[in-house]
Amino acid sequence: MWDPHEIQARLATIRAADPNFTIFGARCHHHQLGPTLPEDRVIAFEAAHHVTLPDAYRTFLTTVGDGGAGPHYGLFPLSGNGMRDLEKEDRELPNYLATPFPHTQPWNPIKPTTPNPISEDDYYDSRWTTGSLVIAEFGCGAFHRLIITGHARGQVWFDDRASDGGLTPEAADFHSWYRDWFDRLSEPGTPVTQ
Repeated sequence: MWDPHEIQARLATIRAADPNFTIFGARCHHHQLGPTLPEDRVIAFEAAHHVTLPDAYRTFLTTVGDGGAGPHYGLFPLSGNGMRDLEKEDRELPNYLATPFPHTQPWNPIKPTTPNPISEDDYYDSRWTTGSLVIAEFGCGAFHRLIITGHARGQVWFDDRASDGGLTPEAADFHSWYRDWFDRLSEPGTPVTQ
């Protein structure tokens, strides 16, 4: 599924072509991935949260890297280091990751066309994002979430509630989500603003 040597080589080429980190988000991740995680660290995370990480993401952590170069401001490490307290606290709620993600379709109950919209406080309640792991920051309070449990397991969703955009599916799995960004970034002469 992943070719760590190809990814590292292409990131090295991108670093050389962008030494001043002018590509969006590069000032945060410097076009570098964190070190891979040993299998026992991943197993410990899964055991602590009563989950099994989707294969594409799990394999990425153990063979490619844990955090760093990725869409927008880059990938958060599995530990959650570098993310805001609120997103980090959600994952520590009892059974938060083990409780199925409640959506299979885009969700935004506060848009103007919605009958009986919910309150803003309720809109941000953690029950709407259970079963998901924040993996990257888009900016302006928006995030990319990997679905860990539920019918949408393995998918990546965009959490744009900060701009009243709700929750929407982005990619069928972590592999296609990351490769799409990576392939666009590494195309010669193609500026990437994401």
